[in-house]
Amino acid sequence: MISNITISILVASAIGIVLVDGECQTSGGPIESCCCLGYNNTHFNVKSPGVHTIGNFGGVKCSNTRVYCDTTSGGGGWLVVQRRKGGSVDFNRDWIDYEDGFGSLTGEFWFGLRGMHTLTNQGQWELRIDYTFTNGTKGYLSYSNFRVGPASEQYPLTISGFDGVTNDPFYTIQKRSAWSLNGRKFTTRDRDNDRWDNNCAVHNNGRNGGGWWYNQCSALYLNHRYNHHYTIHLNGKYHPLPFIEIKIRPKDCII
Repeated sequence: MISNITISILVASAIGIVLVDGECQTSGGPIESCCCLGYNNTHFNVKSPGVHTIGNFGGVKCSNTRVYCDTTSGGGGWLVVQRRKGGSVDFNRDWIDYEDGFGSLTGEFWFGLRGMHTLTNQGQWELRIDYTFTNGTKGYLSYSNFRVGPASEQYPLTISGFDGVTNDPFYTIQKRSAWSLNGRKFTTRDRDNDRWDNNCAVHNNGRNGGGWWYNQCSALYLNHRYNHHYTIHLNGKYHPLPFIEIKIRPKDCII
């Protein structure tokens, strides 16, 4: 479990309200539409990046959780759901870890499939992936539609609306492609939901796998062994990524 998760008593509605230093950031009521659940919204303008608390997470009374917000990239308002930047956290884990989340919000972490579903099940969300190549070159990928389905369906991925100068590493348009990840269920080393004869999270050509929405298997290995030479396939070539940050934002965000 991510170590920053806290529980306290709070009454609110909608997705949640933002707490900063223990105080509710509102101007007359709970936040109805959230940019990183409050950030960069003209009425609830909390601009400092970092770790903050969502009150009544998923609309559940007295259920709070800690999140990391990126308030600068692409206009801000992003809730970070994965970060890798040094290899200190092992991503080769079982289903329960990927479901609950692991790591440190100030370092490397995975937010958790259950939390991603809770958020993206309400309203429409978009996805952004910021990355850095080994030579220091930075880039990003963006998708206008992102959703993670429920546990009962093995947390399937819905993703579309690619916008970028590279090829689409999720292969969202090529629905019959063996690399297309749209609609794929999540796979871990102890729960095989991919379309390969073997488990992509285990075998995968000898790589130390991590959980992901594999097909057979993928052109995108963002949870694999840190900085492996097969991490992302862009413009006909695989690249290792020493820095990766995956983040989501409500589409009705006011920035």
